[in-house]
Amino acid sequence: MKSTSVLTITAVISAFLLAFVYKNTDLVIKKSKKSKLQSALMEVFPGKSLKFQKVMPDTLYEVFKDGKKQGIVFINGKRGYSSVITTIVGVNNKGKILGLHILKEGLKETPGLGMRVREKWFQKQFIGKQEDQLILKKDNKKKGTLDAITSATISSRAVVNAVKEGIEKYKKYLKSPVEDTTNKEIK
Repeated sequence: MKSTSVLTITAVISAFLLAFVYKNTDLVIKKSKKSKLQSALMEVFPGKSLKFQKVMPDTLYEVFKDGKKQGIVFINGKRGYSSVITTIVGVNNKGKILGLHILKEGLKETPGLGMRVREKWFQKQFIGKQEDQLILKKDNKKKGTLDAITSATISSRAVVNAVKEGIEKYKKYLKSPVEDTTNKEIK
């Protein structure tokens, strides 16, 4: 009876402490995640006084300036060599890529090879390109516009395919010059 009481009291105290820690850290984690997302959105769609409106949670955002739609930002991933490579891409109304950011979270490509997709030079080469220009030079010497990372072709292709697939999926949101009437921002 005595050991059962001690065990019950220990379990109740542990449960209370776990709930307390979870409640206090959950808010901090959510704020940090929101801050990182906001930072990534501004990185891939540069400009002042922009407002990002959620269309699909954690997937698609429309970008507005002074109430006029400027383009979209989408999040899309494709399987690389050993993990899913998740991209955040900003595209203006003309279908031109304004920025690319590859998320570090969940990225487990080969160190020194596939992990190099996060290097700025690799990501910068996508800027200014349209969907039909997203071809690795290694895959098409005549039409290719993008350099693959040496010995990391699978990871390089995964990034290209994630960006192309995302543009294909969400380009219908580029065509409608919708005015922002909802005044919704990321929350």
